[in-house]
Amino acid sequence: MPDQHQDQKPLRIAMFTEAYPPIISGVAVATRTLVEGLREMGHTVDVFAPTHPDQPAREKRVVRLPSVTVPLPGWIPISLPLSTLAFEEIAGRPYDVAHTQHPFLLGTVAKALARRQNIPLVATVHTQYEQYVHYWTPWHEPGRWIVRQIIREFCNTCDAVTTVAAGMEELLREYGVAVPVQVIANDVDLTDFINARGDGVRETLGLAPEETFLLSVSRIAAEKNLGFMLESVAPVLRDGPPMRLVLVGDGPLRPELERRVQEMGLADKVIFTGKLPHAETARYYAAADLFLMASITEVNPLTIGESLAAGTPVVAVDSFSAREGMVDGHDGLICALDPDAFRRGVLTLVEDAERRAAMAAAASADARSRCSGTAAARTDALYRALLGAGHKELA
Repeated sequence: MPDQHQDQKPLRIAMFTEAYPPIISGVAVATRTLVEGLREMGHTVDVFAPTHPDQPAREKRVVRLPSVTVPLPGWIPISLPLSTLAFEEIAGRPYDVAHTQHPFLLGTVAKALARRQNIPLVATVHTQYEQYVHYWTPWHEPGRWIVRQIIREFCNTCDAVTTVAAGMEELLREYGVAVPVQVIANDVDLTDFINARGDGVRETLGLAPEETFLLSVSRIAAEKNLGFMLESVAPVLRDGPPMRLVLVGDGPLRPELERRVQEMGLADKVIFTGKLPHAETARYYAAADLFLMASITEVNPLTIGESLAAGTPVVAVDSFSAREGMVDGHDGLICALDPDAFRRGVLTLVEDAERRAAMAAAASADARSRCSGTAAARTDALYRALLGAGHKELA
């Protein structure tokens, strides 16, 4: 560990998150990595997360709180309000910092704990929550307005806010968040992806040697913009050089997307694998020729970094997350949110194997620089700055 931390008192941290393994998501992976990094620094971190049907029988300092699973494919458990007794049990443990990865139900528990113990409250914003209102209301614009108000009000009761991308910091300022906001990019362990080999994946999928392997890895949900992706590449799948699109993941939109594939006559060109273990996806990235990213709702998508670490160039729709995660023309292409533009980007690299290989080499060469390993140290520094300065009284 860094020498400057060795003589500092370890902290007791209460970490609240709605997404934690065995959930498979970027937030879950990033939160676990942060927790492990803080523990390696000597801190005691208690994780408070919803119960999950597949949770391990024993977990190191993880407290599972009551939840309900929404009956949608691939969806995650949602926390239930805590009883007074359950909260008192949490509040009975002494902490130095309360840190929440979400502003909603468990965020309010973190806020109540911070108020009770008079300790700093830190919130991390991973997600453009307003892009998810279609799950709970048909009135999207009023729903987005409400979500923005919730985020603003919650963040402004915190002592500090962190987020994982500069573009999200700008959005938070637009919302009216006035407290300090610090950009701390997620630490990612890309070792499995840097060392990944795709042996046997093409054979498993039934891809011929001459077919270009286009890959997408995501929840199959509206906010991932997979309908746009399918619309964009359908003409080249049908009439272009031999290629196939492989969709790894599951989610509420899968039945509709499978129906659209059938209606478009592309059943032999699009493969749905379903959800795969996170570690298994490394082999798929390594075997693929191109990774496609159509979502514009991401903040700091792990999938771009994972694909590039595996040496697979990316074709992405223009967004702040794409611009922060890759370099246009160096390790992939960033295209306008237009089907023709996205299709041209894909076809450009499909037809130019030499350029694609150069981008793959560049992605591989840069891969280790993406493993920053600084998130835990920067988060620790933030905690200590708040404790040293004397945090503000919570509203």
